[in-house]
Amino acid sequence: MHKHLNLLFLATENLLRHRTKTVVVCLCIIAILTPFITAIAISEGIRSQSLNSVNAGADLYLTSDEFGRNAAISLKYLDEIKKIFGVTKIVPRIVGRGFLQNKLTVIVGIHKEDIPEPVTCISGRVFENTNEVIVGHELAKYFHLNIGDQFSMRCQQRKVFTVVGIFSADSGIWGASMIFMPFNDAGDLFGKENVATDIQIYSLPGHNSEIATDLYDIFQNEAYRLQDKQMIELYVKKGFMLKEGVFSALYIVAIALGVPAILVTSGFGLSERKKEVGIMKATGWQTLEVLELISFEQLLISLLGATIAIVLAILWVRGFRGAFIAQFFIAEITMLPNFALPARFLPLPCFISFFFAFLLTMVGSIYSSWRASTVSPVVSLQS
Repeated sequence: MHKHLNLLFLATENLLRHRTKTVVVCLCIIAILTPFITAIAISEGIRSQSLNSVNAGADLYLTSDEFGRNAAISLKYLDEIKKIFGVTKIVPRIVGRGFLQNKLTVIVGIHKEDIPEPVTCISGRVFENTNEVIVGHELAKYFHLNIGDQFSMRCQQRKVFTVVGIFSADSGIWGASMIFMPFNDAGDLFGKENVATDIQIYSLPGHNSEIATDLYDIFQNEAYRLQDKQMIELYVKKGFMLKEGVFSALYIVAIALGVPAILVTSGFGLSERKKEVGIMKATGWQTLEVLELISFEQLLISLLGATIAIVLAILWVRGFRGAFIAQFFIAEITMLPNFALPARFLPLPCFISFFFAFLLTMVGSIYSSWRASTVSPVVSLQS
């Protein structure tokens, strides 16, 4: 044990003596790992927030079926749905997208009493009358909207809305550029009457099967789709897996360009290293001891580079809000978001990053060191 500690201390001394090599290899590791750790943290944070929203949402989601996809559903069945045993609450919604000048926004038409609890106004109040809206904090900041300001949407310029409240982006990352308005106003805006994009159904535990049977009797002559919370959760997970897969595929290309740099820089000063190995062999060092020393050096430099990469990734997310990379995972946001990005720095991605850095540096140095340690010390000293 004492011998291994001495080798570890000697490896630390070697890294300090060869500062140029240490700094260059660390910079290569940091450049490769920082974007990867940042992207995984943002993706995991958004995934977690999305799943929390799903778990806090309705138990069933009812829509019409059109060509195998969700379609608007008529409101004429609301009274019958309310009477189904096990149904505690139903919430019809209109969810769509529209342009406010040059910015694409999410529009939610909903009754006042059905507004989700996390949506709380930081200024103003919730809408009470026709053509009143509450807007997300980022949207209000982007257009310099204040309480009492009026605007119209590009899809229906004759309809003028009045801002009566601004809600915080803490209610969710998607709420930052969202507009809540009365249900009927949203129908007028999109030119759709007596329909909803979906009907949220809240039910008593264990009654979903009975509710599904009753809905089948109600909609026996019409095509409809009924999706439960577990199915929505599955869609969310698949969506993030797809995004992470696309990002990983693109990132592999970047790594392919960075790997040769690490392989070259980890062998920086190769002739000097051969002489060092020759001196060690001449003074009685064994080949395994030389390789262990080299392994300790790569372990320390990988640990240093990965640690700095994790710290920079945290700074990138917390300080710069994931600038230049958050847009890959969240559509329609600015280059520098005005809200705190959800991020989760899990142990596994950080451990994988360290292991990847260690593997690369070992590949770049262990073979050349082994070759130098197996030849005659005289040859190593003459090279």
